[in-house]
Amino acid sequence: MIAAANYKKKKQKAMMGIVVSAIILVLTLSMGLAGLFFYLDASAEAGKAQQREEWFDPWEDCKSGTQDSYKKWEIIGLTEEFASDFKETYHYYFAFDEEWYPFIVKMKGALGEEYDPYLDYVYEDDAAEPEPLTIRGVAVPIEDDIREYAIECMNILYDEEFITEENFEDYMGISLLDMSCVPLGKADFGMARGFWIAGFIGSVMAVLLLILYVRNWRDASQAEKREKSSMRYAAAWQNPSEDQSGYGYGNCDMPQASDLGENGNTAGNYGYEGSGTAGNCGREGSEPVKGYGYTGSMSSGYTDGSGVRLVPVKKSNVFLGIIGAIGGSLVGVVLWIMISMIGFVAGVAGFVMLKFALKGYEKLSGRLDQKGAVISLIVAAFMVTFACVLDYVIVLCRAFFEWDASLDTVRYVVMNFGTLMTELDTWRGFAVNLLVGYALSIWSSYQLIGETLRYK
Repeated sequence: MIAAANYKKKKQKAMMGIVVSAIILVLTLSMGLAGLFFYLDASAEAGKAQQREEWFDPWEDCKSGTQDSYKKWEIIGLTEEFASDFKETYHYYFAFDEEWYPFIVKMKGALGEEYDPYLDYVYEDDAAEPEPLTIRGVAVPIEDDIREYAIECMNILYDEEFITEENFEDYMGISLLDMSCVPLGKADFGMARGFWIAGFIGSVMAVLLLILYVRNWRDASQAEKREKSSMRYAAAWQNPSEDQSGYGYGNCDMPQASDLGENGNTAGNYGYEGSGTAGNCGREGSEPVKGYGYTGSMSSGYTDGSGVRLVPVKKSNVFLGIIGAIGGSLVGVVLWIMISMIGFVAGVAGFVMLKFALKGYEKLSGRLDQKGAVISLIVAAFMVTFACVLDYVIVLCRAFFEWDASLDTVRYVVMNFGTLMTELDTWRGFAVNLLVGYALSIWSSYQLIGETLRYK
């Protein structure tokens, strides 16, 4: 009765978890849907702004109100780039209108062939004047470093130093025409992205919790069913006079009270060698087989009279176990980064990676076996390299954030990690940190590694 009540509580707890997880999943999916509505609203607002056009004014204060429409200008000349960002993504040029008045233009990527006549008109004496070309973009403030490059290159272009910091705004204005951007008006795509990110993270967590609670409910139901079955078998053994054909004995004679083992019941029908009669069950002889008599239940295991305990083995889920190992080892990765930020090689975090990888595998897989222990060790070993790479990615991002603190810079560092490491000559330091990290990780967790490899 106590075991049945425990199973009932486990099922109720699992069912409550399923309901809560389902509610969270619905809420997070609703957040994703709300993000879609915010995106559509922002797109409509941006579309309205992009249908309007105004003439570009280099002296206009573009800090407010200049993103509500395209800014356009007609040019007849264009120079080679005089500056670019550190990612070689955006390039800056001088453009000239029909009155040969210069202003700064920002473009993304290399110039196309359609700009060749405008380049020739600037650099070749006998080039014919091209038809005016209308360019469009948004007005943005001229940054200080671009201002310095512009002064230097404009003086080289005219072969005289007539532009200085003092008169720069008189000649070039305070704004440049950014052709790499479009006007957004009052559109707020950040709200949509925020809802999508929160909805995605919440949905993943809700799905994982839902899988976990469904598995717990299923395990509790199966254990309860096995317990009820064992109780029926026990009742059958204690009442041998009743018809036992429904319990799978066939033509086997039911054990009598004199055939019971030391604990007063038999375990033969549980698949263990126990007391019973052998004559009609395919065994030689007709004398009762001496048994030990097992006590216990299907869920908690059985103990015979000699003290041997048999515990049912639960099958593990390798796929969920790998996810749990990766998730658990991320705790060590975070610790590695935190320690590294204060100037130390965080090899001790390798112990935390392995410890939590084993815990994560056991939690999501259902049980930790030898295969799971080895998988967790491999995951933890890989995560040491991942933590070292992530550490250097963070260092590079912090360095480049001085010029452009944006997600685009993070993407640039990640996509060009190898090239940047070569250019900055940091591979040697990376290799040393990685080797020291592995050495300290092995030193701090060699006992745990040995136990993992010997795990049964």
